[in-house]
Amino acid sequence: SSGINAEWPLRPGGELAQLNIHSSRDIIARHGLTLPELFQLSLEFYKEEKHQFNLSYEQKNQLAAYWRQCMLGPYHPDKLNPGYFDFVGNDRKKAWEALGEISSNGAMAGFCNLLETVCPDLVPWIRHKKRERENKMKDEKEKEAA
Repeated sequence: SSGINAEWPLRPGGELAQLNIHSSRDIIARHGLTLPELFQLSLEFYKEEKHQFNLSYEQKNQLAAYWRQCMLGPYHPDKLNPGYFDFVGNDRKKAWEALGEISSNGAMAGFCNLLETVCPDLVPWIRHKKRERENKMKDEKEKEAA
């Protein structure tokens, strides 16, 4: 994989633009996986391959916001209240807060869509993992039949 420097779309004045979050049906049709399966694979890809691409500061904050929304629900000060001089924490808090009341599924879809948009290697990686899983299941069925 080559290094990728994908810039997050910013509105005039530097305001963060929101990604168009596709429906779960669109994602399932594109990948043949359930949304939770795709989310888990996307997280795995990010953890394993993040050294292969360069995300902007805003993209990292947005991914963190989607992850928090998915795991912890909508923002509330009791869930994350960074200190005054914690600039990164405050920026991540703002990104999470901006998600409002989107559902866990909406947050999963947002995470997957953002990662797919900025990391073209994600889709082939997911296809490879899906084939590995299918082959493993096929091998297990053949062993059971033997």
